[in-house]
Amino acid sequence: MKAICSTIQKEIEQLCTSMKDSILFSLLLLRQLSQDGSLSRLLTNNDAKQIEYPLWESVLTNQEGNYMSSIAKSLTFIEPVFPFVHKLIAQNERQDVEERVLKQLIHLLSDISIDDLPCAAIYENHLQRKTSTDDMSSSSGDFYTPKSIAQCLAAFLNPGRGTAYDPCCGSGALLLAVQKCSKQNLNLYGQTQDENSYLLSQMTLILHGESVNLGKTAASTLLDDQHKNKKFDYIIANPPFNHANWFGDNPPFYDDRWHFGIPPRSNANFAWLQHILSHLQPNGRAAVILPNGTLTTQTYGEAGIRQAIIQNKRIEAVITLPPGLFYSTKVPCCIWLLANSDNKSGDILFINAAHMKPEIKKDFTSEHIEVLTELVSKHRQRKLHTCTEWYGVASLEKIEQNDFILSPNRYTAVLRPGESEIHREYGKLLETIEELSALPISEPLLSSIARWKNAKIAKHWEKATLFEIYDVFGGVTKSKDSFGKGVPILDVKTVIHSPYIPDSWPSYVDVTEDEKRKYGIEYGDVFLNRTSETTRELACCCVALEDQDAVYGGFIKRLRPYDKQIINPLYAACYFRSEIYRWEIENVSTVYTTYASIDNRKLSKITVFFPDMETQKNLGDTLFEVFQYQKQCSDTLQKKRLKEFEYFLIRQYITYPILRFQRKEGDSPCR
Repeated sequence: MKAICSTIQKEIEQLCTSMKDSILFSLLLLRQLSQDGSLSRLLTNNDAKQIEYPLWESVLTNQEGNYMSSIAKSLTFIEPVFPFVHKLIAQNERQDVEERVLKQLIHLLSDISIDDLPCAAIYENHLQRKTSTDDMSSSSGDFYTPKSIAQCLAAFLNPGRGTAYDPCCGSGALLLAVQKCSKQNLNLYGQTQDENSYLLSQMTLILHGESVNLGKTAASTLLDDQHKNKKFDYIIANPPFNHANWFGDNPPFYDDRWHFGIPPRSNANFAWLQHILSHLQPNGRAAVILPNGTLTTQTYGEAGIRQAIIQNKRIEAVITLPPGLFYSTKVPCCIWLLANSDNKSGDILFINAAHMKPEIKKDFTSEHIEVLTELVSKHRQRKLHTCTEWYGVASLEKIEQNDFILSPNRYTAVLRPGESEIHREYGKLLETIEELSALPISEPLLSSIARWKNAKIAKHWEKATLFEIYDVFGGVTKSKDSFGKGVPILDVKTVIHSPYIPDSWPSYVDVTEDEKRKYGIEYGDVFLNRTSETTRELACCCVALEDQDAVYGGFIKRLRPYDKQIINPLYAACYFRSEIYRWEIENVSTVYTTYASIDNRKLSKITVFFPDMETQKNLGDTLFEVFQYQKQCSDTLQKKRLKEFEYFLIRQYITYPILRFQRKEGDSPCR
């Protein structure tokens, strides 16, 4: 039966290629309302009696002698009780469709058993196809929330009797999910500013035998609240992300909804959050999808609002989602679970759903939803005490210590190898050295590598903050027309992929003599990229081994040593490739934003560890020789073994002794 339904759906889609969505929607609506009992579930008895007309029969038998006219006649009969139908009528009037094709579609829909392939399923499959194939000839795809995400949000709310509201209801999928999840009959409310979604959401719910109050008209929720002063038991929402200039020429300097702070003009994310909180009943709950930037933004207005919401104990949980779940955006997003006066302790559950097992791929499965809702339920009952790599509970005090940042990585366990676990791998370093000795590698390099066979580990280590050793300075920023000429400029790509300043330069920039001095490159300078698409590539380092007649770009920070006798530049290249340094970066970074970023405030928390100068030099010289040899090497096996040697050498002679040093000093190892 599933295969037959799929074939029928393909036939429907093929016939619809020559017509606008409004015709298919009109036919599905009329077909659904003609089923026994459909009208009585949606309307009062008096309203139902107004529609004593064979809606579908009139279309099927073409009583008006023209299929478009027959459709219009039937729609006219239901318009008084379903005012949104006026939009369908208006859209249909502007279309010229071949009667033969329309007849085929009508008879195909008539022959389908509603039990086997409901009108609602045809409608939803149509919206999903348009969205997944990026077919935006209809804007319906803009408002489609994947069903699995809608089900998950509804399950988090665990709705009972009462009212449910979606302030930006789009296709109505979220409201429908809440209604289906509830064992009681909910009264549904919503609002949308788009005329098309005003139609779509009502279509979605009516085809499922439900009704919704969308207010008198389509209107901007934030500027013209259609349900002002009304409170709801459950709110579910997927607002437009990062909506700029959302209030036009009327700055909202005062509004009862802005209880936690005035939202900035540049972004409506926290306007939506506060709008939702203002509409919650006492002990009401909300589930809201927002971009991950809301968890970490340091924009003054937004950070202050987030802090106030946290301190007022309105957040139950934060769940970050893996990428690729939405058709229309690649922006990393998260779910905020809000509660009105229900979370007395202020503790927040943090979940990184990307680390769940089994892995979430394109959709949530029923198993994923069950596991997630069970976690949330236990948290609400104050029964969740375990902290794992992908979830954990944090107190208000802990969140305050993290500057009210809500990235789950700050509050979940990070599973990293310990001191003894790393040292047990020492034999692998010896094996790699033996394997390299059997390969046709130059004698000077083999001699340098062999020195580490049973070499002693440095006993004396020191530590200092990054800012105690280096002067940190930003790079030059120029307009586009300044590039392609002038002096070489170090770019982010080079910093990420090369531990040393290269011999050749891919980019050039026109700068003044003053800018050359200000943003120059000297022996011992370390350069790190302050932003990247992934945390793994954030704050990678590239070291200058000689003075350069060049500058560095604005997305890079320069670390210039105050005293060149403390850190050997070649050792710096080794250290900044170590796991210890990477763990430090991960500890201070917010990893769930669109771009991972690091600033001076975060860099000031980074510690640098270094042994005696002789050990520094030996490590640095060896790994530099390996790097130089690899540049000229074309043998795949040799390059693989040399990479392994680099990895184990840094792990055994930098990472391991630093972990020992931290233990002896009583420091908490990088978590």
